[in-house]
Amino acid sequence: MKSDPRSRRPTNTKGWAVCWSVKKSEVEALLAEEKWTLDPEHSIPHHPAYVSDRGELLFVSASGKGLLYASRQELMEKSAARASEPQPQHVLEGNLPQGPHFIEAVPSLIDELARILKVPRESLDCSFDSLYLVEKALKKIRPKRRILEIPNLFPGLIAYAGEVLRKATGGEWFLTEVGGSIYEPYIRHGPGGRYMNPWLELYKSITEPGGISLHVIVSAELPHPDDLKPRVIAENEEPNDDYEFYMEYVEGPKGGAYRPAMRRRTK
Repeated sequence: MKSDPRSRRPTNTKGWAVCWSVKKSEVEALLAEEKWTLDPEHSIPHHPAYVSDRGELLFVSASGKGLLYASRQELMEKSAARASEPQPQHVLEGNLPQGPHFIEAVPSLIDELARILKVPRESLDCSFDSLYLVEKALKKIRPKRRILEIPNLFPGLIAYAGEVLRKATGGEWFLTEVGGSIYEPYIRHGPGGRYMNPWLELYKSITEPGGISLHVIVSAELPHPDDLKPRVIAENEEPNDDYEFYMEYVEGPKGGAYRPAMRRRTK
């Protein structure tokens, strides 16, 4: 095999099962040169998994790229051990230490983001195009889960993605307390106060297979530029309720439509 992924540095996080990210051409070469058997336990529709005679496990995505584990047994043991550990109640637990002071810390977090990623501070102008510069710098951090380990890097990314959303929509930051020291930051914009989330999909992109595409995450949250319709057309009238129900206007591939939704009532 011209390019054997096993000769590269593993891409797994410290303490996890040894694995390598493999290109489509490498997946094809692996399947062609070695004997693999379909692994029903780890396969899902359009994402087959194969086990080799030597006990390796190869996950193949719908795009043809893959993830090669050195040992199927090691992966199963690590997965079982992680499943038995107490799981955090919220993805921001321990990852957003600024808590109720996050909004006031946004400017300094962006300053620190520029320092950590070694990009000119003036380049972080909160424009949509600047997200590509941040993405390029993030590719140098391997394994990518280290983003959660570097002090203030994850909060800085939330702050920057949120500021891009805020600048594009003329919105405003607000925090929702969900218990203890956990505060969820959002950007609120437009008629009806549409909520935009700058942290959840970002966290998923860091902790799940695949690349980090900040421009995709932000694009998914941004409203359509021509969408000026009031987004909330009905809501409950019980002021003592912690939550309010409303109808939200959303754009889809076949046009706009209203859908029922629920959100925490802001004071």
